[in-house]
Amino acid sequence: MLNQLTIVNFMVFRHLEIPTLKRVNLISGKNNVGKTTLLDAIRILKADDKEQSRVVNDILIKRDLHTKYYDCYESLVYRDAQANLENEELFKINSLFLNRKEQKSGTQFINGFAINRSRNFLNPKEITKAREKLVYVSFQFNFDNLKELWNNIDLTPKEDDVLKILRDTIEPDIIRFSVKDKSVIVRLKGIEEPFPLKTLGDGVQRILMIAMSLANAQNSILLIDEIEMGLHYTVLEKLWAMIFKYAHLWNIQVFVTTHSQDALKAFHRIADQDEYKEEAQFIRLQRSRKGEIEAILFDEERLESSLEMKIDIR
Repeated sequence: MLNQLTIVNFMVFRHLEIPTLKRVNLISGKNNVGKTTLLDAIRILKADDKEQSRVVNDILIKRDLHTKYYDCYESLVYRDAQANLENEELFKINSLFLNRKEQKSGTQFINGFAINRSRNFLNPKEITKAREKLVYVSFQFNFDNLKELWNNIDLTPKEDDVLKILRDTIEPDIIRFSVKDKSVIVRLKGIEEPFPLKTLGDGVQRILMIAMSLANAQNSILLIDEIEMGLHYTVLEKLWAMIFKYAHLWNIQVFVTTHSQDALKAFHRIADQDEYKEEAQFIRLQRSRKGEIEAILFDEERLESSLEMKIDIR
C-alpha cells in the first residue's frame, strides 16, 4: 500500500503533498484541480521499470496530448517548471523521477526512468499496451478492458463474487452472465433466453466493470475515475459497501475520484461504520491563495461535521 504521496512538477501539480493514505481514499474537488492527474501519477509510480514509459505514453494518448514530436512529453511537466527543461529531472512522484536524457542501451536509472526516443515520435497505433500491476477504471466504458478482466477470472471463484456484487447492488434477478467476443450476455430469473447486458442500461455495465476490477486487484491497487458515471444515486451506497468489503477482504488499496455530493455522502455512511473508520479518508483538492493545488484531508469525524453543516466540500 501507498502510505503517502508527494508529486513535484507533474502536470497541474507544482508540489502536492498527501502525508497519509488509507485503504479507501475518495478524492474530490472542482474541475481542473488534478483528480484524474493524481490517479495518473499513481499509475506511473506503481508500474514496473520496463512498463513506465508505456504508461506515460498511454496517459498522453488518452488525454489527446500525443504529437509526432518528442516535445509532447513536456506537457507532463508543470507549466512554471518548463523553462528549466534543461534539467535532467523533469518531474518526481515520491522517489521516482522522469529523466530527460535519451535512454541508451544498458543505461540504468536508480529510482527513475527515461522515455525511449528510438523512433523520435509517438504513434498511438504503435504503442504497446502497458502491463500494469494495478487496475484502472476509466470514466469511459471500454469493452476490451472488460474482456481482459473477465479472462482473468473466468471459471474461478472470483466469478461468483462478481455475480454477487451485481445482485447486491443493482440487479438481484441475475442468474449468470458471460463475456462473449463483442458483448456481455446475461440471464435473469423468469426469462429463458439470455440477452445483452447493455439493454439493462449503462449503470449495470458500470457496476460490472467495477466488480471485475475489484476481483482483479487483489493484493494491489484499484483506481476508479468518476465512480458515479452512469449510476443512479440510490445505487451508490450499496456499491461503496461492496468496495469497502472486498478491499478489506482482498487487501486492495482503493483510490476513487468523484464530482458527486451523493457519492460523497454514500461514502461517508459506509466509512462511518466501526469496522471501516480507520480505513477511509476523504481528500479534497483545491487551489491555495498562491494558485497552487493543495490537498485537504478529512478523517471521518471532520467529514461528518462538514456534511452536517451542509458545506459543499466537493
